This record gives sequence, C-alpha cells and structure tokens, in this order.
Amino acid sequence: MACRSLLRRLGSASALCAVLVLVPVSAVPANASSGAVEGSSTTAAGKPPNGGAQAGKPPTAKRRERGRSEKGRGGRRSRDVGRPIVHSFALSRARAFLYGPPTTVSFRIADRSRKVRVALVVLAPGGRVVRRIDLGRRRTGVRQRHRLTGLTGGPLPEGALEVRLTARDGGGKHLRPSKKSSGRRRLAFRWHHFPLQGRFAYGGEGSRFGAGRPGHVHQGQDIPAPQGTPVLAPRGGRVRTVAFQAAGAGHYVVLDGAGEDRDYVFMHLQAGSVRVRAGQGVRTGQRIASVGSTGVSGGPHLHFEVWEGGPWAAGGRPVDPLPYLRRWGG
Repeated sequence: MACRSLLRRLGSASALCAVLVLVPVSAVPANASSGAVEGSSTTAAGKPPNGGAQAGKPPTAKRRERGRSEKGRGGRRSRDVGRPIVHSFALSRARAFLYGPPTTVSFRIADRSRKVRVALVVLAPGGRVVRRIDLGRRRTGVRQRHRLTGLTGGPLPEGALEVRLTARDGGGKHLRPSKKSSGRRRLAFRWHHFPLQGRFAYGGEGSRFGAGRPGHVHQGQDIPAPQGTPVLAPRGGRVRTVAFQAAGAGHYVVLDGAGEDRDYVFMHLQAGSVRVRAGQGVRTGQRIASVGSTGVSGGPHLHFEVWEGGPWAAGGRPVDPLPYLRRWGG
C-alpha cells in the first residue's frame, strides 16, 4: 500500500512537470515577477531589450546599408578634417604669350596653420606634368598673388595647358577643393602673336616672299589691311631700328626677338603711328605702330619680314614669313 501510494504521488509530480514544460513562454503574464522563466528576453515592461530589437533577430538590409553609408561618410570626414582648403583660385587671362605680359595668379587658402607650402603644377593635354613652380610658404586666410611668366624653369610648351594649385601644411596634409573653387584653371599658351589685330588678307602671288621686284626680289610677305590697323610685336624683345626710307620702306621698325635668333621687320607704317624707339624693350603682342602706305607702296598694307641667323641686313638671311604667320593664327 505504501508503495502504491508513493507511485501515485510520483506520477502526479511527473504530470505536473510535464504541464509546466509544455506551457509556452507567451502564457506567462505580462506582469510576472522577476522570477520568470530563465532565458526569456522579455522585460518586466513586456518590451524587448535594446530599444525594440528582438534577441537573435538580425538587422534589416536597410539598417545594414545605412550603417555602412554612415561609416563611409565618417571615414571621409575624418580624412578631410584639418586639411587646407582652396577658397579661390583665378588667372588674370586665359590666353598668354611667352615674353608677353605676365599672367597674375591669385588664390586664397584656408587652414588652421598660419602658413602652408604652395606650388603651381602645369599639365599638358593628357595630364603630363610639364612644370612645377614652388611658391614657398604662403599665409592662409588672405589673398595671395604670383606673376606667371611662362619662363620659370624654361619656356612653357605651347598649347592648351592646365594650371593647378597645390598646397601642403606642416603635418603633410594636402590641399582639397571646395564648392567655391576646384583649384584648376585652363591656360592657352603661345610663343608668338600674329602681327596684326583686325581684318587682313594675304594678297596674291605678287605679295609672296620671293616675288620679283624691279631690281630685287621681294624679301617679305605683304599683308593688305585697312589703314590704321594695329601692328603688334610677334615676339617680345628689343627694338633695333626705327627709321624712315622715302624711296622704299617708308616708316619702318626692326625688332630683335628675345630668346631666339630672329629679327622681325615692319614696313610702310602709318606716319605718326610708331609707338616705340630704338633700344626699347617690348612684350609679345604689344602695339608698336599702325598699318599705313608710306614709302613706295600701292596701298595700305604691312610688309612683314623675318630674318634668321643674324641681324637684319647685317649677317642674317630673310626667310619666308608665311608659314610662321599661318602657324601664329593668321
């Protein structure tokens, strides 16, 4: 009897345990005490921990994407912190000439450092670096200027160039662009300027180099143009001669080109239009006189000569100017 009584008690206890095991967690009242079933992720307030994310449930794809995006932005911001930034960068002209007026480069850089080391990098088409010009340490927060002549380190090559502003602070951090300025500008650079400004023509066969003349051969190129058309220096240099020849060239000027073994000659200039004197230095593209018809001339035109290998009429030899004129943009 005692054994059967004990077995009945044990059977009732096993049934009770089975009931307790089969009861789902959700059946536990929301206001259950802290003695709830161990391992449950429900808090006393009935909400999942950590602000609503259920334990074991992975974050959504959108949350993962947003997390990666924010991390990426934070990484870029951290790399940019403290870097010098370009606020303005400009060139005074988009077209410049060797031995011509310098191009003024102006810029302003912001940085926590009082000074940064600045340089200009000049690139040819295709991104090839053709010149690096060190501007030294420059103050930040104020406008700075540099005169770009195209001669530093040797003449810049002709063509379409790009000028870039670069800078580096004491910590080695490099300049970055801003919404106001990219720190880049285009520059068309030429070694020579066409000698006229305005309408012109090349004339016929009689205007060409080598055409016959009474008693001599034509040593230049005649360029018909309206009276008073500005005559410009094709190359900077120094004026050799300013003179008048009534029986031939009329008013004429001879210019010794800088950095090359060439002389340039301008004849039949308008009376009273010559703006230079012998020994004077001139820049490429500078106005030296006006088209006229003085001396022996059949009408307003510029008689233009190019001499190489020595001075004009004193050791040099005349060459055909037409290929040069066409190359210079005529």
